Amino acid sequence: MEAIVRTVGLWKTYSAGTPREVHALQDVSLEIQEGTATVIAGPSGSGKTTLLSIIGLLSTPTKGRVYFRGASVSQISEMHRARIRRDEIGFVFQSRYLLPHLTATENVALPLLCTDVTISEAERLARRRLIDLGLEERLDFRVAELSGGEQQRVSIARAMVNNPSVLIADEPSSSIDSDLTLELLDLLRQLIVDAGLTVIVASHDPIVIDWADNRFELRDGRITGRA
Repeated sequence: MEAIVRTVGLWKTYSAGTPREVHALQDVSLEIQEGTATVIAGPSGSGKTTLLSIIGLLSTPTKGRVYFRGASVSQISEMHRARIRRDEIGFVFQSRYLLPHLTATENVALPLLCTDVTISEAERLARRRLIDLGLEERLDFRVAELSGGEQQRVSIARAMVNNPSVLIADEPSSSIDSDLTLELLDLLRQLIVDAGLTVIVASHDPIVIDWADNRFELRDGRITGRA
């Protein structure tokens, strides 16, 4: 099975050379196989979000390299990084960042409006993705009117509207109960099976950790083994 993401010797240092210097990541090397679910586990402050940010090309490492489909992407231009993010990577953020005054359809369509897709086509694609995720009765509801579980589905639909090959989720179960967490994980597993999606999740939730195919334990910025 091919490694879609590989990191080699990643370091991320903040405030380098000052009394406030912090090594958020220290010599992190790992491989993530295509079409699998991987959890980066560890307590708060262990560096999980920083690692996801670098893997997702939202930030750059201080040292080390990230490879995507075998090609080094650590030192490429911001324009090239943005293109890969747009075409290959979907993000589900811990805080969701949905716009509460817009409808579910409008929230999901937003990323497409940054491309050459027309508004009508963006809304058609958004509705199709929401229907795929079981929200056919909530297409025109404002996000503020939706339950926590429904909002989580909207955030996944938005992340998936461009048909990415990799979905990155930061603590996706942090604001939902265990029943909704299991429902969410079933949904992600179905996307892995049906679309060959690669899912990378940061979490300290035992339910999420048990669900994953592969698990890495991160503590104090270092991979300490398999969770």
